[in-house]
This record gives sequence, structure tokens and C-alpha cells, in this order.
Amino acid sequence: MTFPLPIVQGGTTVFSSGTVITLSSNTTNYNLASDLTNNYSWDGSTAIDVILNINSGVNIRASVASTPAIAATLVSGSNLTINNSGTIAAHGGALGAGGGANAAGAAGAAGGNAIELSNLTGIINNASGANIAGGGGGGGGGGGGRGGGSQDAESGACSGQASFTGGDGGIGASSDTPATNDPTNGSSGGSGGGTGGTGGAGGGWGATGSAGAAGAASDPAACKNNAAGGAGGAAGKAINVGSGATNTFNNSGNVFGATS
Repeated sequence: MTFPLPIVQGGTTVFSSGTVITLSSNTTNYNLASDLTNNYSWDGSTAIDVILNINSGVNIRASVASTPAIAATLVSGSNLTINNSGTIAAHGGALGAGGGANAAGAAGAAGGNAIELSNLTGIINNASGANIAGGGGGGGGGGGGRGGGSQDAESGACSGQASFTGGDGGIGASSDTPATNDPTNGSSGGSGGGTGGTGGAGGGWGATGSAGAAGAASDPAACKNNAAGGAGGAAGKAINVGSGATNTFNNSGNVFGATS
């Protein structure tokens, strides 16, 4: 392994160009700064030029939506080129829980970001057949409710009503290993004095999750309550250009989600 040596360019100390990293096997939660510090003698404070290659067939994934598949936070003056010929996929958003007895469903969670850039000038080249995918949003939970029974014709009093629960939403893509564009469907609601709403499906790569359905209580109409389903979670980004970063994106492949 050859370690880069720092040089001075225009008054700014940078590591010499040609720091090339190639990911040739499936990887989870890749952190560029940690790799440079641990394996390439980077001091963590000097600007550096890096080329990061992802080989064809390699799958870079995130284990949770709050962590990107590739985290690239360097220092001001750094340059990063990512040449992707594989798949870089964020984790999908968590499901929204179905509403409890006579309660509304919970919203699905947002999907994660595939690549996050900070404090660098970036160029990302996505080759033909390659994928960069934000996580799909989680599906919203179905609504519960209460209904059935009877209503007294004279007093209007309701009696004998029963509560029911909503189904859970689905998980957004990706939640599998290696990452694929395979979100899960929501589950059916329970029964009782009606039928709970079905949970919304998780969103595919870079797509919002579906909302859960409302509960469907049985008559009499004056004695029933239908709780709402939860909203679907927001889609994650394919590329999130964060603080202190700029990026040029050259795409010949497949992109799912926003790129800024």
C-alpha cells in the first residue's frame, strides 16, 4: 500500500493527488474519512484529493436510515471523485405502526440518503447499469376504530360497540442485505366492530411511502368512529450535498431520489 504525502498548492497543504480507493466487495456504512485515517495515513485536518471507485457488482448499503451508505466528510479544499459501477443504496424508512383500538395509525419514517457529502468539491460519475438509490419512505399505519353494536331508537344511546386495530405499514427499500429495490407491503387491520385500515406499502428506492387506510367501522352510523391512517414517510436522497460541499453529477445509470 502506498501512502500519500502532503504537498503545498497555492498556500494550501493538500495530500498529493492519486489517493485511489477501490471497493471491490459488498460494504455496509462506508465512512470515507475513517478509511483514509485508518488505512491511508490521513491526518483528518489536511485537504486531500481522493478517487473512490466502486466496482461492478459491488453493493454498498446502509444498515439504518440515519446513516448513509457512503459518508464523505472531508475538509475544505478537498476534492473527491466517485466512480460508481455498482449499487449504492440507502436504508428504507421504518414502518408506521397500526393504530391501536380506536386510534389513528402512525406515520412512516423517512428513508435515508445513499451518499452524503460535506466540506469537499465532488464529482460523481454513475456508470451505465449502476445504481444510486435513496431509501424509500416507510408506509403509514392503518387506522383503528370502533363500531357495530346497536342504537336505541328512542334515546339514541349506543351500546355493544367494539374497537378494532389498524395494520402496520411496510418498510421502505432497502432493508435487505445486499440492498435491493424491494419494499414490504403493509399488513391488514384487525376486526371487531368493523375492520382496521390496511397499512400503507413502503416506498421503493427514492419514493415516498404510501399512507395507511382509515378504519372502516360497522353501522349504526351514529355510533361508529373511523380513525385515520398515518402518512407515508418521505423519500431519501440519492445524493445529499451538505455543508461546505459542491458536486457535479455525471449520470449514465440509474438514480432514485434527489441529487442535491
